[in-house]
Amino acid sequence: MFPSLKTGSLLNGQHAPAGPQKALVLLDKAGQKIIYKTFAAGEIMPTHHASAEVLVVVLAGRLLITQESTPVEVTAGDYVLIASGAPHSLHCLDDARILIYR
Repeated sequence: MFPSLKTGSLLNGQHAPAGPQKALVLLDKAGQKIIYKTFAAGEIMPTHHASAEVLVVVLAGRLLITQESTPVEVTAGDYVLIASGAPHSLHCLDDARILIYR
C-alpha cells in the first residue's frame, strides 16, 4: 500500500493553502530539495552560494536576483538558473512566492 497523495495549493487553488510560513520543503530526496518560499516587499536574502545548480521559479511578485554584481529583475512566470557555486542574492521588490529546486 502506498502513502496517500500529498496535496496543497501554492496559488490559491482548490486544495488547502500552503499557509503563511516563510519556507516549506515540499520534497527532500537524496539531497535535492524543492522549497516553497514567501517574501514580503523589501526583504532580502544576503549573498550566498549553493554547492549545486539552483533553479528559482517565480510564482508571484517581483524580485531582483543578483549574481556576481549583475541584477536581473524577475516576475511571476519567470525562472532563473544559478550556476553551482555562483555567489547570488535576492531583493524582493513586491510580496513574492517562489519555488527553489536545489
